Amino acid sequence: MWLINSVARRSRGSGWRAYFLIACVALLAVLLGGASWSAYRSSVERNVAEAWQVHTLEVLLETDRLRTSTLQQIRGERGYLLTGDANFLRPYESGRQASIEAREKLAALIADNAEQTARLRAMDDEFSRLGEVLEAMIEQQQDGRGAEAIAYVRRGADREAIEAILSGLEQIEATERQLLADRTEAAQQRARENELYQYGLALVGLSLLVLAMVTSFHVRRALDAEAEIRRELLRSAATDPMTGLPNRRSFMEALARSLARADADPSRDLCIAIFDIDHFKRINDRFGHPAGDAVICEVGARAHDALRKRDLVARIGGEEFAIILPKANLDGALAVCERLRMTIDGQPVRHGDAIIPFTISIGVAEFQRGDDMDHIMARADGALYEAKTGGRNQVRIAA
Repeated sequence: MWLINSVARRSRGSGWRAYFLIACVALLAVLLGGASWSAYRSSVERNVAEAWQVHTLEVLLETDRLRTSTLQQIRGERGYLLTGDANFLRPYESGRQASIEAREKLAALIADNAEQTARLRAMDDEFSRLGEVLEAMIEQQQDGRGAEAIAYVRRGADREAIEAILSGLEQIEATERQLLADRTEAAQQRARENELYQYGLALVGLSLLVLAMVTSFHVRRALDAEAEIRRELLRSAATDPMTGLPNRRSFMEALARSLARADADPSRDLCIAIFDIDHFKRINDRFGHPAGDAVICEVGARAHDALRKRDLVARIGGEEFAIILPKANLDGALAVCERLRMTIDGQPVRHGDAIIPFTISIGVAEFQRGDDMDHIMARADGALYEAKTGGRNQVRIAA
């Protein structure tokens, strides 16, 4: 009150001017306070969205790990049934352990979401059923009843469990993506509201105009940073961090699209190849894991440079890579893979004082009518196995 009276006494005009001046100052203070509160709410929403983006990425990584480990068990079991080689039980056992770990981590990540938790619990019976079927077929093979086990596979004894597991994982992923989209939209909406509010402050005067411009600039930077975070998360989810190549998940999505196109157009050729580094464990044991990582990176770089522009090469796990060769028949695919093999074999890697020679073995499979991802990958993997057992550093074509 003393401020109002002081201004009124010093003013030569009527007293309402003083009250008007104080009202303007008060309005400015309220608007500035409102601007700060709006910026704070925008920051909170943005932080929530960013935290949820990381959470969603972690959930997607664990679902992909769970899917991969489940398929790894099946591949190991199938390899053992087809070949009788007990070495195939190692990926089967490691897949079982990885599946347990991934399931536990996934359960912890979605523990605060009752709907997602219920979905995961509903999948437990399917995991148990699949495990029992796989163990039963392995026991049949070990007991010398391989023909019975293979017949069991052909009857699709484990198909329903596999489909239920994959469907459940897809539902969990879809829900997580929707939750991320909702929170991102809320953050964007809050940022847009804050931006409009700041523009409104420009009507108060030159000082508020400057404030609005500065705030708008920072909000725009926040939106750009948020968009860049989303792009980086998407890139991270689809890219192998060591080699910069597409990862297994990105490869399988691209393979599904390629198979759909090839299946729809009978004149479209398609081949895939799977290759890995020969005696990679020896490289790690002799030169150390950093040297092994350097070899993996070099293989990825050479593969990327040696292939055609239309081809897609991805790192699908450990020292294993896969290639999609669109519009390539077996002869064309063989030529490309031979060129790749010679490129890899042509020059060793220097790591520190060590010179590390290395080679690769490649299995190639051509798309056949009715092929799905599992079948064509299994045939390419079988050709790779033949290349390994046939002496390594060679290309083999699936029957």
